[in-house]
Amino acid sequence: MRIFLSHVSDEAPEARAIKQGLEAAMPGLDVFVSAVDIHLGDAWLREIDEALTDARAVLALCSPSSVRRPWINFESGSGWTRRLPVVPLCHKGLRKDQLPDPLRIFQAIELTTDAACADLVRRLSAMLAVAPAGSFDATGMAQALRGRRLVRGTDVGIVLCHRQSEWDDGERAIFALPASLPRGLEGPWTLRAMDDERAFLSSDLHALSGLIVGNPWRATMAPETVAAIVEWVRAGGRLLLLGFELGDRHHDGNLADLSRHFGVDPAGDIVGPRGYGTSKPYDEPVDFNPGDAEAHSFTEGLTRVTLANVQTLQVLPGGTEWLRVGHNVVYRPRRDSVRYRDGTMTMPHGTAFEINPEAGWLPVAAEAPRGLCGAGGVQMVGTWDLLGRRQAFGADNFTLLARLLHWLSRNTA
Repeated sequence: MRIFLSHVSDEAPEARAIKQGLEAAMPGLDVFVSAVDIHLGDAWLREIDEALTDARAVLALCSPSSVRRPWINFESGSGWTRRLPVVPLCHKGLRKDQLPDPLRIFQAIELTTDAACADLVRRLSAMLAVAPAGSFDATGMAQALRGRRLVRGTDVGIVLCHRQSEWDDGERAIFALPASLPRGLEGPWTLRAMDDERAFLSSDLHALSGLIVGNPWRATMAPETVAAIVEWVRAGGRLLLLGFELGDRHHDGNLADLSRHFGVDPAGDIVGPRGYGTSKPYDEPVDFNPGDAEAHSFTEGLTRVTLANVQTLQVLPGGTEWLRVGHNVVYRPRRDSVRYRDGTMTMPHGTAFEINPEAGWLPVAAEAPRGLCGAGGVQMVGTWDLLGRRQAFGADNFTLLARLLHWLSRNTA
């Protein structure tokens, strides 16, 4: 017999404690918890649907932060449409009378004491017609709920599970960093390759100090992955987003689905030098002057940052534009040179580009408005090519990347 326990990813420890307590209290009961039982990939929503179909009841773990997030309402609403009993479990100081609609229509329990845990077992036993075990440890369950806290470490994750590593054909690109740090980038940080999307729905994500997410290559981040990263940032995580020339539509990716949550929108263009012509300046190194942009700790003292394959960004008011196009120019595919095939921007008519020489004010790197990041922070750079693939970049590039890594790894939030 199965019941479904809905929770957000940063409350996975509490969900596990409830699962263990209820399964010990009612032998034969299977409590489905996504952080424990789910197998992600393309079948994620199907597994959720199958678990809800098999369930006899839905429990929703509700805290002041989780009730504002979509998955609790989505999963509890799915249980209600299936005419299953739905029981909100209030914790972390949330009272029953503070539940928002539609959760407030259900009979909730404030799961804060031994007696409340015992009451949950009694109610579920009656609801499911299952006799509880005589040795149920209500005190242990209540203590587990109160005592488990996620502890943020100092590791920085580099996301590789959306084919990001396939961008690189050189040993010095950023997606090779977990395996081999180039000389000049040694520091007090540990980089962890994240090549399994299941990590985004587990407490493992919340142990990270920082996260680097590059533009997927002919792949997309699942909606639940995007939602989990957004939750993680707002709970205190630090996120570095790395775009690439011409943007999502050209590369079948969806980095913008994540960046727009934080008020940053990557554009479908590429920055190049003046006098290049009207072809695409792919792989062409471009010098940027940090003095053309707003002052920021990342660029303090730097005189020249050299990047290639850079797209411009737009950031909402409140953000900091810490690297701009400056004296360079912006190239966009000419309207008559592109076709959209199943949503992908292709260029069947060659590389005909138009030039905007008046775009020096546009940012290519920005910090997202803090009011959109909760307790965390978000930086975005319009390329992952921070170290160069075929050309040797200067010392300022290593300094910039080292500062970014230091910001990611020294998170004490």
